[in-house]
Amino acid sequence: MSYSPNRNKVILQSIVQFFVLAVLVSLPILIVRTDVLILKNGLSERSLTEYSEQILLAATVCCYLFVAYGQPACRRFLALVSGFFSVLLIRELDLFFDEAVAHGFWVYPATFVAASALIYALSDREATMKGFNAFVSNREFPLLSFGLVLLLVFSRLFGMGSLWQDALGDGYVRVVKNMVEEGTELMAYFIILYSSARYAFSIRRAQRELPQGARPCEQ
Repeated sequence: MSYSPNRNKVILQSIVQFFVLAVLVSLPILIVRTDVLILKNGLSERSLTEYSEQILLAATVCCYLFVAYGQPACRRFLALVSGFFSVLLIRELDLFFDEAVAHGFWVYPATFVAASALIYALSDREATMKGFNAFVSNREFPLLSFGLVLLLVFSRLFGMGSLWQDALGDGYVRVVKNMVEEGTELMAYFIILYSSARYAFSIRRAQRELPQGARPCEQ
């Protein structure tokens, strides 16, 4: 039985992706461990974990802005995606806004970004829906969806204070709850960035393979 070069390439890519994902889910543990055991900051707002989340979110926003810049057909929907992750980033920067301006000020720039993205997307609904269809049809979308579910659902449910108070009883320590919640969030952000970067590169690769003047989002 012989294997074609293309089949060998697929197998190799699958193995590489397995190890990349293994590293991605291991990094959050290393970062949280550094905060708790070395820096001993109790996973505060000024922790390596928090800073890592902010960097990952900023990089994710850049991925979608990069695609939007080169793909006018997808631009309106990608404005929504970029706006969504920008709002998450602004929320993670709440301490910065609290100290620089006023407590709770982060709500205002977040509202402005969200409203701007919505207005731009709704100004041409047909183009937005076309971009939406192209986005969810991309092979990286399931992994992105998993990252979002991990972030928005699992981390919230598994990090509920009442759950850990009931489980640990008199031995409840808030840092344990924070480790679980922040660690899960950080893993989700790594997965989201990984899938977003793969999406951006897949669009760029498709652009090179298409006839001159054609756009991946228009296919």
